[in-house]
Amino acid sequence: MAEDDLDTGLFLMRETAGNLSLDDGAIDRERGVILGEERASDSPGRHAYMKWATAAFSNQKYAVRLPIGLTDIISNAKRDRFVDYYNHFYRPEQATLVVVGDFDPDAMEGKIKTKFADWQKPAAPIRVTDFGAYKPKGVISEVYTEKGLRTELSLTWAAPLTETYQTYASANIDFLNGIRTQILNERLERQAKLPDTPFASATIAHDDIDHTAKVTQLSITPKPGREKDAFIAAYTTVRQYAEFGADQAELDRALSDIETYFKQALQGAKTRNSRDLSEALVNSMADGDVFTSPQQDWDYFVAMKPKITLATLNDGIKPLFAGDGPLLWHEGPTLGDFDKKAFLDTYKQVQAAHMTASEARANKPWPYTSFGTPGKVIKREDINDLGITQLTYANGVRATIKTTDFKTDEIGITVRFAGGLSSLSPASKPPVFAASVSDLQEGGLGKLTASELKDSLTGKIYGVGLGLGEDATTLSGGTTKADFATQMEVLMAFTTDAAYSNDAFERLKAFIPDYYNSLNSTPGGVFQMKGSAVLRDNDPRYTMPSQADFLATKNEQVKALVDRQLKTGPIEITIVGDISETEAEGQIAKTFATLAKRADKPVIPADGLTLHFPTQNLKQVFEHQGRADQDLSYVAWPSADFTSDTQRARALTVLAEVMSLRLTDIVREKKRLSYSPYASNYYSQTFPGFGYLSAVAQVKPEDDQAFYDTLSEIVAELKTRPVSDDELLRAKKPLLDRMDTDLKTNTYWAGALPGSTADPRKLDYIRNRREQYQAVTAADIQRLAAQYLDMSKAVRIQIKPAATAEATAAK
Repeated sequence: MAEDDLDTGLFLMRETAGNLSLDDGAIDRERGVILGEERASDSPGRHAYMKWATAAFSNQKYAVRLPIGLTDIISNAKRDRFVDYYNHFYRPEQATLVVVGDFDPDAMEGKIKTKFADWQKPAAPIRVTDFGAYKPKGVISEVYTEKGLRTELSLTWAAPLTETYQTYASANIDFLNGIRTQILNERLERQAKLPDTPFASATIAHDDIDHTAKVTQLSITPKPGREKDAFIAAYTTVRQYAEFGADQAELDRALSDIETYFKQALQGAKTRNSRDLSEALVNSMADGDVFTSPQQDWDYFVAMKPKITLATLNDGIKPLFAGDGPLLWHEGPTLGDFDKKAFLDTYKQVQAAHMTASEARANKPWPYTSFGTPGKVIKREDINDLGITQLTYANGVRATIKTTDFKTDEIGITVRFAGGLSSLSPASKPPVFAASVSDLQEGGLGKLTASELKDSLTGKIYGVGLGLGEDATTLSGGTTKADFATQMEVLMAFTTDAAYSNDAFERLKAFIPDYYNSLNSTPGGVFQMKGSAVLRDNDPRYTMPSQADFLATKNEQVKALVDRQLKTGPIEITIVGDISETEAEGQIAKTFATLAKRADKPVIPADGLTLHFPTQNLKQVFEHQGRADQDLSYVAWPSADFTSDTQRARALTVLAEVMSLRLTDIVREKKRLSYSPYASNYYSQTFPGFGYLSAVAQVKPEDDQAFYDTLSEIVAELKTRPVSDDELLRAKKPLLDRMDTDLKTNTYWAGALPGSTADPRKLDYIRNRREQYQAVTAADIQRLAAQYLDMSKAVRIQIKPAATAEATAAK
């Protein structure tokens, strides 16, 4: 939080801790809000999880204690029950206040004492909850089916949990078990990438469920219709591992990755994020663990590493699977031919089968280290007020470098290929969605498969992220100073020699049927499928294909789209973080500056910059297959782009913040129609004239019209009456506070700087945004509301349960 909010924050915490009045009226007003949260968060996945928990922990609280609570209690519990809970659990001897940041400790201690010294311990003893003890059940098989579920198989071994504070002995056991599961997960991941493997993914996890049990769980996502084969393949791998253990190469790779992780944490110890630190402190206390510094973690690893022999590691694998069970679990929209009996019978067959050891493998060397003669810088410009340097190389590649000390040993790289969606003709119906969800790294390189790539760079920190934006396609990664050269080589390799493995794309398709089914099961999922296209007048670049169309998409189509962007788009590289300008310049010279010269600008088709907000069919009704009391109501108004008037764009964002405040106050607090209604402003920096304001709420179907009417009333008042100074401040202050934080993060600069060498206005956007937000007045809000919030031009999207959607559309 901002320093000037500290006293207010401590005051609110003190009031929450022990001075709540728990007024009957306030409780009643909140009931509808919490019921709205329960309704909005309910899904087939949650139903399946609760059924699984009941089967696994039938006599324990875990099986019946979702954090949201029971709807009957939410609706009907009297005030005395809330007071009783509050008095027994909100008490000083159970409270820990964590404050992390840049402050004087003595002064902070004084503030805390001033605020909390009067908080007295209640006379009543602490109430101890009986969570129930785990009871063995043996091997059992259970199933659950529901429309909209993704098909999943799991095996869960459980053992009674003895909850104690962390010791060196328990830390050592947990550390070794982490290595054991890491190696097995590497095997399962590698197996999943093979074309004939019947499962799309499989993972192993070993952890404690608080107050409940210690569990090991194998989770399997089968390819469509191959549940039995998927189980046999995945569980056979587990049995092989339990019987024969890991090999030395696997252990060496795991230790190398872990060493890199601890080393990076140590190097960044002095610039850790305050919020992350506070959450880690709270979590360590909640878990009964000892909070340790990066230096302590490093020292622990250095002392522990020589003791981790292959024999020590392998001796502890079988105990992971020695718990009660396993519970065999199959969930999905249907069971196919793999019901609970078939699952149990197949388990017994695999359990009795003779195992042979898996084959060891050797790492291939990283082959992408030389790309040609390094390029030379022909232009350099220092932009001192923003602390950046911009370079142009002889082959036309441009770069922006910002050296920071925000976080030690953190470096972000973005390679921007100008063009993006604007370089695609809507008429050609490009497979944008398929390309955007494809994993470029999973497709491998010409000289290395994805698995070989991972092994080759064991112990290295690097990333490969593909993004398809309005005006550019990007490759991005994050690394350290030690691995910066490797990260640049990786990005260059994927630019020039991405393999686009057909096997990887076919593996992606294995997830698609369940993915679409799950989206159809909730209002939010249906909006994800339909909303973007509706708001852009069904532009094919923003249209999510049907399941059948996605499955019919060829890998060659995706490759053609992405490869053209990477092979022809003008290149701009942004490097932000703990790296010297000299090192950044040199690595660009060795990689991207070796490429042949490209055109200065991307080729934009005649219709490439055309994007429209709809003007017809402004009311759209879609169906979802979920709960009958779930409804999503969405309203959007056409507004404006960003670049033609940046002050207007900032003011529209403030208008959206004002609308969010009113939606919370009226729709949530007063009318209790929705748990989290909000408004937002979207503006394009690429497509001329395109932008929209929107408001959304998840409500009951019978309250959809009430939300729309209430929103209409809010809009009408914004047009006729200026907002108060207080309301304007509440809308602007969070935006301004975030700016102060943003400017101290690599993440902000890595997002704001790309494209600035080609369009220097982007630098002014950084310089001017605070002043522009501060300049927004109540008169601006009223004027823009009158100009843009025209209900007759608004798109209204309703996503209703299937039983009522058709009738509503007819009306």
